[in-house]
Amino acid sequence: MFSLDSLARLPRLCDVTSPTRLLVSSLLVFLVISSLAAEDASIDRLLGKLPPPEKIVKPSAPRSAQQKDPALQDPLFVQIFALAGLGNFSEGRLYSRKLADKYPRSEAALILWGEFAYRLRFYDEAAGVFRRATVLAPHNAYAWLELAKADNALGQIGTALNAMAKAAEISPTDGELAAVLGFNYINLNKIPQAIPTLQRAAKLLPQDYLVQSQLGYCFLITGRTNTAIGYLQKGASLNTKYGPVWEHLGVAYQKQRRNRDAVVALENATRLLPSSYLAWKHLGEAYQSSGRIADAQRAATRAQRLGGAISKPSKKKA
Repeated sequence: MFSLDSLARLPRLCDVTSPTRLLVSSLLVFLVISSLAAEDASIDRLLGKLPPPEKIVKPSAPRSAQQKDPALQDPLFVQIFALAGLGNFSEGRLYSRKLADKYPRSEAALILWGEFAYRLRFYDEAAGVFRRATVLAPHNAYAWLELAKADNALGQIGTALNAMAKAAEISPTDGELAAVLGFNYINLNKIPQAIPTLQRAAKLLPQDYLVQSQLGYCFLITGRTNTAIGYLQKGASLNTKYGPVWEHLGVAYQKQRRNRDAVVALENATRLLPSSYLAWKHLGEAYQSSGRIADAQRAATRAQRLGGAISKPSKKKA
């Protein structure tokens, strides 16, 4: 299922190239911390260590940036920060909308308004605001990511994916973003589009087992078995307890008639994924090809039972 939950993270300060975005990111961090305060008492102690809003807001950007975006000098901006600290997102939304109405070409004001609207689940409003922000600041990857999240919340999968792809284009060195984009291409069965995106992610995140494994899976699906095996082997070495990579590796070995290797990989898969119909089915085939008839029959019987369990309608009500 298409999901952008992993993009809820805020931009790291080292990734922020615009003074305006640096200033806004301070408030966004505060927004997230505030939203968690009611869930974890330890957050309250963290909030107590934060400096007053005016000490965070004013020094965060040089005067040149403030002159370019007058919204950053407006007293409303400090008020919005205080409201976020109090967890008053409703008034924060109203004040940030006033700020954006007052400064319609302010990138910061629009992003703040969109953030409050999104957190209050006014997804239509948030999407509209972030769309304005991307028109005003087309090279702001954060605005594109937030637009993707809002569109996704509205069920507009195509436009959400396009916005996410735009953010990845703007941020070619962000491996995490490339990985999430690639995974979502897989979820939507757009395997050819996933491959170049995951290749970039694999270079940027060479120790990420999931990126390596999923890229191997994509190559396997598209018939590039030799290439697939290299990535699947690396994924398995990075995380020996990740069942799907062993299953896909076993299938890849089967395609090359490396039956012994296939058996080993698929035995690992069934041990880690004991309820996987496909893993047992493939293991039975690998046993059969290796001449282990009795083992093949046992694996086939297990697969048949699991397949029957899958096909039977559930008696439980949804």
